[in-house]
Amino acid sequence: MSIRTVVSQEAYPPEILAKIKRGSNLLISVANRWILGWPERVQTLIDQGEFWTALKSQTEMEFEALVEAELDKDRKNLSPWEITEQAGLDPAPPIP
Repeated sequence: MSIRTVVSQEAYPPEILAKIKRGSNLLISVANRWILGWPERVQTLIDQGEFWTALKSQTEMEFEALVEAELDKDRKNLSPWEITEQAGLDPAPPIP
């Protein structure tokens, strides 16, 4: 599976799927993680019109954590998962 592959595409309304496909690799990765791990939460967020905002917010927080770690020589070699965990970020989508 390519990093640019959006899994479970059928779960998303066309307009959200198009936005995900245009997103960064990190955004696609977060969307994939959410839909594979917490499909019910994702569906609820979509139904409530909150999915896109939550996805963008999570992606921005993870990006900031990764950039900060890249600048810290003691954390530079950690995996993205370790970095986001150290930053206190929940890998799951928010509970609607």
